[in-house]
Amino acid sequence: MGLFDKFSKTFDKFGYDLDGYDNKGYDKKGYNKNGYDNKGYDYKGYDKKGYNKDGYDKNGYDKKGYNKNRYNEEGYNEDGHDNKGYDNAGYNKNGYDNKGYDKEGRDNRGFSFDGIHIDTRITFDNEGYNKKGYNKEGYNKNGFNKEGYNKEGYNKNGFNKEGYNKEGYNKNGYNKDGYNEEGFNENGFDENGFDENGFDENGFGLDGFDGNGHNKDGYDRLGYDHQGYNKEGYNEEGYNKFGKNKIEVKDD
Repeated sequence: MGLFDKFSKTFDKFGYDLDGYDNKGYDKKGYNKNGYDNKGYDYKGYDKKGYNKDGYDKNGYDKKGYNKNRYNEEGYNEDGHDNKGYDNAGYNKNGYDNKGYDKEGRDNRGFSFDGIHIDTRITFDNEGYNKKGYNKEGYNKNGFNKEGYNKEGYNKNGFNKEGYNKEGYNKNGYNKDGYNEEGFNENGFDENGFDENGFDENGFGLDGFDGNGHNKDGYDRLGYDHQGYNKEGYNEEGYNKFGKNKIEVKDD
């Protein structure tokens, strides 16, 4: 729009000419005749070169050809590796393929696919370990065999094949007989059947009395029941529950 056109055109009360543009050349939606707003973006958010405000085109790639995750259309990042870390030749940044071998066919310890070491020319390296990491005796550098046990027969957690440690206890703390270090089984009783307080599963101690001092028949050590009567039915004063002594009962 020229200077003459700007001042010669007629604008309505809202400030738009007959073509629907204001004196700056933008329509009601804010776009000029070419379809761009005052910041240079079209209604889809792209500039004349096809990039949005974040610098990506409609396919999601920037001017260098990388998406927001920094991978190009071929799937490689700026360092030339894909999302799994391998370049277009199939090697990672350390020079190994997805099977762990370099271009010469050696793994990171110098072993070939068939297990021959590059230096020793045999199946064991300079330290005496094979491709899988075991020596001639069958133990790795940490001292464990393929099954996970050392020469003494214990695994990394300290248990043997039967599940017991050197002290003879399993992971739950019980020995082969089922007792822990304190001498109690999983139910809390020792080999004689008493708990830590000296009572059996029925609640009676070695002397035959429970925690309240009564035996299985309900009598205390003096021979009285919970109500204070002995087996004959008399209390310490010599009276029964009816208030009579033995003489009175006899006379009745």
